[in-house]
Amino acid sequence: MIGMISKLIRLVVVLSLLMVSAVAFAQDNLETQSTQIPFIGIRYWGVDEGLLVTGVIANTPAEAAELQSGDVVTAVEGEAILVDTVRDVVWKHEPGTTVTLSLDRDGNAMEQDLTLMARPEDLFENPTYAIPLDLASVGLYVGQCDDMLLVVGALAGSDVATAGFQVYDHIVAIDGDPVTNIGEADAAVSDLSAGDVLSFVVMRGDRELVIKTVVVDHRKSPPRHRHPHPRPRADYANTYVSNSIGLGYGDGFIEVLAIDPAHELYAAGIRRFDFITAANGAPLEEAKDYFSGDKIVLTVARQNGTLEFDVPATIAPLLLYGLEAPVGQDRSQWLGLHEKQVTLGVRYLQLEPDNAYFEGSDVAHGAYVAEVIEGLPADKAGVRVGDVIVAVAGEDVTMELDLRNRIYFHKPGDQVTLDVLRDGEMMQIEVTLRVAS
Repeated sequence: MIGMISKLIRLVVVLSLLMVSAVAFAQDNLETQSTQIPFIGIRYWGVDEGLLVTGVIANTPAEAAELQSGDVVTAVEGEAILVDTVRDVVWKHEPGTTVTLSLDRDGNAMEQDLTLMARPEDLFENPTYAIPLDLASVGLYVGQCDDMLLVVGALAGSDVATAGFQVYDHIVAIDGDPVTNIGEADAAVSDLSAGDVLSFVVMRGDRELVIKTVVVDHRKSPPRHRHPHPRPRADYANTYVSNSIGLGYGDGFIEVLAIDPAHELYAAGIRRFDFITAANGAPLEEAKDYFSGDKIVLTVARQNGTLEFDVPATIAPLLLYGLEAPVGQDRSQWLGLHEKQVTLGVRYLQLEPDNAYFEGSDVAHGAYVAEVIEGLPADKAGVRVGDVIVAVAGEDVTMELDLRNRIYFHKPGDQVTLDVLRDGEMMQIEVTLRVAS
């Protein structure tokens, strides 16, 4: 029900960790005419004209057909293709079929025949299919803000983290190629190898700077000076930890790892080591009416039996937080340039348009505030748990452009207006942002 994936700032750290950037046109298990998935062998980025090739995978049809980084695939067998239509356009063709790709290369239209192969099951483990570098794999993380490519972090302990970047540097060229989006940036580094010199042209205010670093592929080796961090237990898919409560989210349960007596769940009867297994009589993943009333009935398993507790509906975000949200990346591992990032000081859940919370109002989007962190800007400005932040500085907070992204590119000291839905009424709150601690 709740997704927390942002599309405005496509933090490329996810790509470096999972290596599942848009590779080869397909990554899920839709039915096809055969059990094999047709495979071209490119990484790509969606553009208005089609698919921008950001890297060609070794020993694949794309390499045999001499596709290049920077090509834009506009059609397959004459059928226009976009990111949203990749499976419909490509998966209808069997592996072994020769198809004609329509391409735009440096502004010139051309066609190229290519024979599809079956996607290798060991694609990401087999060195035969060497996957090209992208920005994340060399340790630099960027965000997309309109037509600007801004630095948002670097892998702690990496060469690129000490090369001289600052958060919010505007990258205008990489290795001599002008760049305006993440796809173009990934394409610019895709032909490099470990040990090559990588050059960036950045704008810092009105100043143009050149920053150089040596390419290190951090997919293959950990960064220097990196210390291991403890991981959640294997049976937790996600965790939530604040000053007052710790929760571990597993398959069909939420375990209370720690709880402060001042927390509202403690007051309702929940204790440390309780296992929450159902809400309002339904399994956690199936409960759909978290926001339909003032109370939620939780089913809790303890050593001495199963109990039920009435808890305030304001704890709904805590129940939902780890059930569908992806596991958060440990900030200390990648925010090598974090000292200038601003914070609002809330934990939140981005609500989908059909959420019951919005019934009876004219609002259909927003970030539900799950926790307000004491002493940070939201707390000082009067934001409360249960508020829904609908807009930041007049810009809507949506699933695609979520709260984090709306805050991300403001600077310390900026005063922004939050449009907030509270108890069915809209209000505005002025917040002065500060540097994240």
